[in-house]
Amino acid sequence: MPARWNRSVKTALKVAGLLLFTFALLIAAGLTYSTLHGYMTWWFWSSGSVAVDGSRHGYIHINKQSSAVIITRTDSNPRQSYLVALSGRKWLIHCGEWHAPRLPAFPVGDVNPPCSIFTNGAEVSTADNPIVGTLKAGEHSVEFQTMQGRRVSASW
Repeated sequence: MPARWNRSVKTALKVAGLLLFTFALLIAAGLTYSTLHGYMTWWFWSSGSVAVDGSRHGYIHINKQSSAVIITRTDSNPRQSYLVALSGRKWLIHCGEWHAPRLPAFPVGDVNPPCSIFTNGAEVSTADNPIVGTLKAGEHSVEFQTMQGRRVSASW
């Protein structure tokens, strides 16, 4: 009996492992396809700094093309993220209730992005919305003022 049971357990583990491997392969194929065809943008953590009124509070993510940054402030609860476009006409928006995760990299799909001009944070009561006219964007730096009088600066 023990030998037959041992053989059954090994077979079940092999099947489960194969199913798990197949599932992971399908997920990887989907992510690769979406990335290569432009349906998904990857954001990568930067070792730069975010300062709010001169004190370091936050982190930065840069997209793969280096055409935009997501600046996340950690000086308030909840955290607040801002999307800043760096190529062409420079602009920035508040990301509403969403804030960038503190991960080395994360994908954002194009169908319903969490931070876009269509779902900005203007209506969120806790939002410290940016004053767009104060945006100063350099090659590796961004600075702007918020409605609550904070000066947010980021460099990478």
